[in-house]
Amino acid sequence: MRSLYQPVSLIVLALGVGFAVCNQVAAAISKGAGRPQDVMANAASLARVWLGLGAALYLVLAVAAPSLPGLLHVDAELRDTFASFLRWTSAAGLLAVGAELCASSLRGYGYVRQATVLVVCTESVRVGLVAGLGLGAGIGIAAVPIAEAAAGLTGLTMGLVLLRRTELWHPPAVRIWRREVFTDLRRIGVPIAMSFLVLSAYNLAVIGVLGNYGENAVAGFTVASTLQSVVLLPGMVLGTATAITINQQRGAGEWRRIRESMRGGIEVTVVTYVVIAVLVWSLHDPLARLIGGDAGVAAAAGSYLGAVALSYAVQGPVLTSLTVMEETGGGFRAIVLNAIYFGLIVAVGAAAAHAVGSAEGFYAAVAYCNLIGVTVPLVAVRHIRKLSGPVTFSRRHSS
Repeated sequence: MRSLYQPVSLIVLALGVGFAVCNQVAAAISKGAGRPQDVMANAASLARVWLGLGAALYLVLAVAAPSLPGLLHVDAELRDTFASFLRWTSAAGLLAVGAELCASSLRGYGYVRQATVLVVCTESVRVGLVAGLGLGAGIGIAAVPIAEAAAGLTGLTMGLVLLRRTELWHPPAVRIWRREVFTDLRRIGVPIAMSFLVLSAYNLAVIGVLGNYGENAVAGFTVASTLQSVVLLPGMVLGTATAITINQQRGAGEWRRIRESMRGGIEVTVVTYVVIAVLVWSLHDPLARLIGGDAGVAAAAGSYLGAVALSYAVQGPVLTSLTVMEETGGGFRAIVLNAIYFGLIVAVGAAAAHAVGSAEGFYAAVAYCNLIGVTVPLVAVRHIRKLSGPVTFSRRHSS
């Protein structure tokens, strides 16, 4: 049932991440400008937009709920249950934005430890209730919306407590409406949400290509992708940290330091991923056997990692660069680069696999396409150079 809900949950997740990153960027700029009172005002404005957008999305899903089970080929006897599950889980998911906005406010302003504690506690409540109620109490999938609602309310309460212990706590600011949030959503939130859709389309296309070469090829790619998401996580973290620093410097008007921060972030990422790439390549077969389970799946996953692992030395800095661009107003350019990159992999990979008659051709194509990504950090550096002009910030905040 939860797997059938995944397409809907992806939309809600994409929206949530888009709103959270917009708020994080604004908080970082407020930190640099020395205006802590703006943080709660911006978060509250985004929350109003979220509630309006979320309510509209929920109404669409509530009306469409009876027809969606048929489109998703749900068994007739489960359709009413699925429709009810969809309505309740969608409604509960709207509550998640409170914790997201609190965490992103803290993280963007520099309270990384408090933000991490908030995220960990919120996720612990969500996972714990799903396991405890779903398995322990035996209520099944009904535990999911309960866990979502409880995690959202717990996260919001804890987030407000943490905010109150910092200089960000300015309750009167909640009543202030900041029109800038619409500009932030357009320049930052929308591209980030679109990146989820591009990634989802890429995964579906790859599965379609590899499906021609057997179930093991598909399962092996899925397993390798799970490991790859962990391998690439440091790149995203380093990109976010670099973007926060740059946005704080924008707020403070420290234009010369912006370029230095970008260069430093890329250099750290390159060193980190040279080590990671060599390590994963050296251990790709044992890792594949560890996470693959079935021998055929493990062999396919090992072949993918063996072909692609060394290219992580390039892919890591690419991810860092794209993350910085997304969080500093270059999101649409990042979307174009992502679309070209993923489209190139699918097209070249499909042709290569067809030429050699196996999935091995696809794996090699992925590795070579990853190497082409070396141009992305150059594009990102150019974006930061343009951003480092003081006009960018002064126009927006002149009022």
